[in-house]
Amino acid sequence: MNTQACQPCVKRKVRCDRKEPCSNCDRRKQDQCVYPELSPTERIKQLEALVRSLRGSSEHSTPNTHQQVKTNAASASSQVQQVQNVTGGDVQLQRGADPMIVKEDGVFAYLESWNGKIFESATALRTNDGYPRTPVLSSTGFGALQSIICRDPHIDLARRHPAPQTATTLWDIFCRRVHPVVKISFDWEIELIRATSIAPNGPDGLSFQEHAFIFAVYLISVTSLSEDECSRLLGRPKSTLFSEFQILCEQALAGSNFLGASDITTMQASTMYIIAGLERFNTRSLWSLMGAVVRNAERCGLHRDGTLFGLSPYETERRRRLWWQLQHLDIALGVKSGSLSLTLIAPWDAKLPLNIEDEDIDPHMREAPKERHGLTSMSQCLWTYFVLHEQRSFCRADGSKLGFTWAADKSLSRVEKEVLIDRLEAGLNQRYLQFCDPIRPLDVLIQISARSFVYCMRRLALHPLAHDDRLSKWSGNHRKELLDVCIGCLEYDVASHSNASIKHFRWHFQDNFQWSALIYVLVEAHRQSDTPSAERLWELLSDVYAANSSLSELQEDRRKSYAVELMIIAWKAREKFLLERQQHQPGTYRPPQKPALIVDLENRLLEYMEAGKPEGPIKRKIGEAETLNPMPAKRPVPPAGTQGREMPTDGIAFSQFDLDIFAEINFDSIDWSFWEAGL
Repeated sequence: MNTQACQPCVKRKVRCDRKEPCSNCDRRKQDQCVYPELSPTERIKQLEALVRSLRGSSEHSTPNTHQQVKTNAASASSQVQQVQNVTGGDVQLQRGADPMIVKEDGVFAYLESWNGKIFESATALRTNDGYPRTPVLSSTGFGALQSIICRDPHIDLARRHPAPQTATTLWDIFCRRVHPVVKISFDWEIELIRATSIAPNGPDGLSFQEHAFIFAVYLISVTSLSEDECSRLLGRPKSTLFSEFQILCEQALAGSNFLGASDITTMQASTMYIIAGLERFNTRSLWSLMGAVVRNAERCGLHRDGTLFGLSPYETERRRRLWWQLQHLDIALGVKSGSLSLTLIAPWDAKLPLNIEDEDIDPHMREAPKERHGLTSMSQCLWTYFVLHEQRSFCRADGSKLGFTWAADKSLSRVEKEVLIDRLEAGLNQRYLQFCDPIRPLDVLIQISARSFVYCMRRLALHPLAHDDRLSKWSGNHRKELLDVCIGCLEYDVASHSNASIKHFRWHFQDNFQWSALIYVLVEAHRQSDTPSAERLWELLSDVYAANSSLSELQEDRRKSYAVELMIIAWKAREKFLLERQQHQPGTYRPPQKPALIVDLENRLLEYMEAGKPEGPIKRKIGEAETLNPMPAKRPVPPAGTQGREMPTDGIAFSQFDLDIFAEINFDSIDWSFWEAGL
């Protein structure tokens, strides 16, 4: 029994029963039941008691009793095999092969090895719930980067929460738009902290960890809104609200010591902060931050399944949900930053979260609930975790893991890749897709996103990056197969942006546009400009840009301006064919009508270039150094009298010479890695 009250009870000025955790903290859940450090005298007494219990009194022990104590100690704790002299100040513990969870400052901490010096006090002192007691690592000293990552003492987080009406709106947005697709908390946990955050004087008693979680909820809720929705629902510009909640969330994370976080609440807040920042923050900085969050999760043992440590079903499921979301996010950030995530080959064994509803589990359960048949509120997250889980088991013939880039691996045959993709598709159909109901928005999202994923994997297996041959050397059948797959990718993208029932989830996948599919369709639209199938391709391209208006916002991403230039090149070839066909039909000549899409994109590109933005393949000068060339072009010397001559002011952005050389661009030289990267 502890001799002092825990810190949360002291702070709230309530009676503490001094258990671990105390009844007050156990009831509130969000409180960390932390007791003051023992005095040196008390620590020495407990260490002496520990030694006597493990080895017996040195004055009265005999060989037989000594052996019996060793046997009892081994059966009580398989991790502790030997305890040396502790009265001299050194505690050396050797552990068995099994990892273990210990209590550190009132929260769980994971130990892979017992080797080395144990600081401050003996970790083998166990709490009432059976876990070794604090601290397993030194909690003294200053955290790293304190002068860089520091909290502003003048910002009172409790006073910076929005008004109850605004907070209620933000929570409603979170529960409808974010929580179903980022399921890292239970419904009843959300309701509890929501009620606290909007209650009169509720924020006054919140910890830094809880402040961080709440402000992360507000930040990601704002991210899920469009500019118009933000102004209409919250009465303020999106950029203003985002910046405000970003600062407050960062201040709360700094107060929570997020670089050394040992609690799930802080890691949940950090995860939502990263997801919210995908739209605005520098990808490389998020990639680095992701590493810190994953390292914290590993230090708490989230990469090992909770059943290994005898954790409750609730705690086990809570840890699984967060860990798998982190791994999914780690891969997404790796793709965007052009880096390689190692999660597919890393040796962790956390099991998939259960396919259950949140109402099926509670903190007091001793046995895990039975999984449901069909779809649940977890299914949108689960299908993404499932494909990650399956790919972790993909191996070569020699037993080595394939890793993240297996679909584009040139050492694998196309047949081998097709077998693996078929396996993924069959698993998705069996577990999720066959149960989708077209009138339920979350089911529609699962159907579209999972089908789109399969098309994406087939595209990667057929893609030029997975082959040594150039496009011009491909067989007609190969090109047709790749074109059909790319068309499927774009058709599902159109469906995802056109279906009104999943509009409120659009923020979650709007950055997942498959650029390579678009570029290859443009390549084929250029190559097949004189065939009947060209009409279908141009209709699809018009649908893609009509459904996804962000593709026309050229300032946001340089790939967008390059894609527009390639589209104009492809249209020029189509226009040339139409003109030639008209010339062979005397008396019926009509100039080909330029699609409204091309007229709009030409105007936008003209404004973009006049604003002094980086130029793409059309406007590059001869011999200009090109460090990132999606489609380099060798420009011939312009004919005399054509330099600088502009077309009539009908919105076309290019000189006549520019238009004349479009068809001479070599599509074989497209740098596909540029379009696959997330730069």
